[in-house]
Amino acid sequence: MTEWYFVWVEGLRGPMPQKWSSEGLWGQIGRQDVIVRFALDDAEAHLPIDELAKRHPIPDRK
Repeated sequence: MTEWYFVWVEGLRGPMPQKWSSEGLWGQIGRQDVIVRFALDDAEAHLPIDELAKRHPIPDRK
């Protein structure tokens, strides 16, 4: 069964949202540019990235 994650990564112009599947996660775990990763339930896995960004905003970085 494929698990889905909503991920914020450091981009060239600031944080960028991405959606990753467990099938493509191999090699991604150790990335240094990952700010935060959220596991998605079945209902959220089908949502577009802009909706996921509203539900899972980037945490305050102080």
